[in-house]
Amino acid sequence: MIRSSLIWVDMQVHHIGYLVKRIKDSEEALSLLGFTCERAAEFDPIRNATLSFWVNGSERIELVEPADDSDLKPLLKKYKNSPYHICFLADSLEQAKAEFEAKGFVLFKDIELAPCLDGRRVVFLMSPGCGIVEIADKEPV
Repeated sequence: MIRSSLIWVDMQVHHIGYLVKRIKDSEEALSLLGFTCERAAEFDPIRNATLSFWVNGSERIELVEPADDSDLKPLLKKYKNSPYHICFLADSLEQAKAEFEAKGFVLFKDIELAPCLDGRRVVFLMSPGCGIVEIADKEPV
């Protein structure tokens, strides 16, 4: 593992975001794999997508079904049902954002509230080497 002095090296993974065409179908599949629903599907107007959270032990998956006019819809058309981001929790969202940007990550969506993450703030960044990364406040604001 590559180590550095960045704050985010020791950040905790909160979830893997999984882009899906039909959330109901994906929920049924996750249930068959031993996952249980942690947060029922609800529409997030900020993300313009329906989201639900599923857990299996310490693993958490966020199912994301984009609305027809969502910025994520083109990704779904290109990649079909697939994982598309990893979310980390950070003590200081602003500091983690700055450190990711200093290492070459490009801002995708700036800091905003995430209603389905209990009101935490989140930011999305991109890297050609690992795709989309979401960083969330460790505690709700």
